[in-house]
Amino acid sequence: MGIEDKVLNKLDFPKVLLRLGEYCILPRAKELAVGLTPYVDYESVRLALQETEEGKNLLRGNPLFSVRGAKEIRPFIERCLRGGVIHGEELLEIRDTLRVGRKIKQLLLESIDVFPGLWEIVLPIEPQKDLEDEISRCIAEDGKVADNASPELAEFRRAIYRLQNRIRESLEGTLRNSAFQKMLQDPIITQRSDRYVIPIKQEYRTAFPGIVHDQSASGATLFIEPMPVVHLGNELREVVLKEQREVQRILQMLSAQIEGRADAVADLHEALAKLDLVVAKAHLSVAMNAGAPELMSGQQIKLVQARHPLIGGTVVPLSLELGIDFDTLVITGPNTGGKTVALKVVGLMAAMTQSGLHIPAESDSRMGVFTQIFADIGDEQSVEQSLSTFSGHMKNIVEIINRSDGRSLVLLDEVGAGTDPTEGAALAMGILADLHERGCRTVSTTHYGALKTFAYDTPRVKNASVEFDTETLRPTYRLLVGIPGKSNAFTIAGRLGLSERVLDRANTFVTEREMQVADLIENLGETHREIELEKQKAKTGRQAVEKQSKALEEKTIRLDEEFEILLALAKDEASELIREAKREADALIEELKAALKKENKQQQDIEKARQGFRRISAKLDHGRQVKRSGSGLSADQIMLGQTVYMTKLRQKGQVVKLPNSNGEVLVQAGIMKVMVPLIELKLAQEEKKVSPKYSRDMGIGMRKAEEIRSEIDLRGMLVEEGTEALDKYMDDAVLGGIGLIYVIHGKGTGAMRAGIQDFLKGHPHVKSFRIGEYGEGDSGVTVVELR
Repeated sequence: MGIEDKVLNKLDFPKVLLRLGEYCILPRAKELAVGLTPYVDYESVRLALQETEEGKNLLRGNPLFSVRGAKEIRPFIERCLRGGVIHGEELLEIRDTLRVGRKIKQLLLESIDVFPGLWEIVLPIEPQKDLEDEISRCIAEDGKVADNASPELAEFRRAIYRLQNRIRESLEGTLRNSAFQKMLQDPIITQRSDRYVIPIKQEYRTAFPGIVHDQSASGATLFIEPMPVVHLGNELREVVLKEQREVQRILQMLSAQIEGRADAVADLHEALAKLDLVVAKAHLSVAMNAGAPELMSGQQIKLVQARHPLIGGTVVPLSLELGIDFDTLVITGPNTGGKTVALKVVGLMAAMTQSGLHIPAESDSRMGVFTQIFADIGDEQSVEQSLSTFSGHMKNIVEIINRSDGRSLVLLDEVGAGTDPTEGAALAMGILADLHERGCRTVSTTHYGALKTFAYDTPRVKNASVEFDTETLRPTYRLLVGIPGKSNAFTIAGRLGLSERVLDRANTFVTEREMQVADLIENLGETHREIELEKQKAKTGRQAVEKQSKALEEKTIRLDEEFEILLALAKDEASELIREAKREADALIEELKAALKKENKQQQDIEKARQGFRRISAKLDHGRQVKRSGSGLSADQIMLGQTVYMTKLRQKGQVVKLPNSNGEVLVQAGIMKVMVPLIELKLAQEEKKVSPKYSRDMGIGMRKAEEIRSEIDLRGMLVEEGTEALDKYMDDAVLGGIGLIYVIHGKGTGAMRAGIQDFLKGHPHVKSFRIGEYGEGDSGVTVVELR
């Protein structure tokens, strides 16, 4: 059992996977993305959603993180296992992949508590540092075997260089010889068949001693190797063959090492592909403005403002529940009103959730896990199989009824359509009743009015409709749960120009009971809209009260902070007064000493004066130790992932590790991690705080410290624009007290990086700068330490 491909195709799930594959880097990750299928057990779904959430958090702290640098090395491993040889450039790709795997595992090892799901993915990676180093030693960056790969290879290449020089010297002597000047077609040295030759005119063939290796297309020029260098050429050829054999031996040696570790290398590549897929899920979540729903153990669905991920432009969101107050939902309404889209959204959200993908819906959405999803959507008629529309639908529905149970999600589009309306409606009610008794979670669309009554009369079955604007004759695409739909056929016909006479004649064929039902539905619709309007007003009022309450809370915080700052200023002022008073007192004492020496007064008066000054100083010093209650945090107030405000650095960050024995907490601010004492931390507010305007200069510094980030992105700018933006940013950073910043300029051609670094060399704010390390953005980022 499980979710079949034909159902996923009807729900457009493969198109979502194609979008996911666009964010993958490795071909293997793209294969995993396209072949992704929903899990049908709760624990697997939970772990998959956890991985995606961790990937998203990883990108928040390190936006440049990826497996870029890793390559598709599976064909090389397969060639090794068949006894083949891997060439230089291919060996470099294997080395780069091993290096990326090793560094990523080390990076996640440092954050194992924060990203346990990602750590499980990279756990099979076995670092192969010695193999990396051996490939780097033997293979140059251009893909050729390096001279120092072996002593023999180095000696062969030195011998080749010496012989080539001797041959050139001999041939240059021939070119300078006046006896041969008239025989030369061109005074140059060239090569033919790896032999050094000189172009000689055809008519001097017999006069010029040597071996002919080639002839021009016209036949006027012969390429001749002079006899004096023939033996040198033969010697060179022998050495070249030895050099080639040594190169082949080195490549075979490296290939054998990779063959011996083929399983470990393959596992590393597979782990990188899985991590690449998780990062792609995170990128897709950001692109869709999606989030992880709350996962439920039962078969429940609560979608809040859900959007179809494949519909562009402005999308009317969908909100509905299933499996909470009711198990079956019957959606009615006019054509093109959005009924089928609503069906697909429900099924697609379930399939995406069970595949570990975030869904484009609000954060308070809830999703259960279904062991099976069935969908009968679209026209199933087939000429080849002699199936009509009705027969095609019935064939699917029979299969659904036979296989469904209480853990199934069933989506039926136009149930009972394609046959006599009376019989079709009765059949539709029978199908829905049977699925309802089985405990299935069912969403069905229909045009049959009888199903509206069925939904009213059956417990845990609910009516819903897609709204239609009779003024504009256009659907609003809003789903109204609890209100059955109305066909609006007479209204639409009248708006389109059908005469009143025909409409009146048509009304005579509608029974009084049907008219009453239509009026009841219309009244219910109006009542529902009025309720929605009142709910909206109440919500707006509640939000206003919450906003006012939050403003009062922030005002209290601002007043507390202003008090602390003013108190600190007062303390500084008092300290300065104390220092000045001490200086004056010391001078006065010295004067008293001198005077008392002359007048022979006792030292007791002097000591008494000193004690008086000490008492004043002690009182003022005691005032310095006044501390506001509530400053600093206790260890039990700290939680992982919590947002805190670092009072000394004047920056916000997230808690990465809980307090250690010294009372220090590891906090991540942007891509920077720092250990901060508990006493220097406060709980951060969700919204930005307005700095108290106690003085102009300090007010600016506080605002800069709160608003400015520790990184600036200059990608897409010209060098001149980038340096101008960086200059202003560094002024703000220095004013805000930030000591380390990250300048993101990208790799590209390197022009922006060079321009930025030239600019930084003479800047008065810059203490030092360097290229980013792995995990910081590599050469796409410059890390600057400010004075």
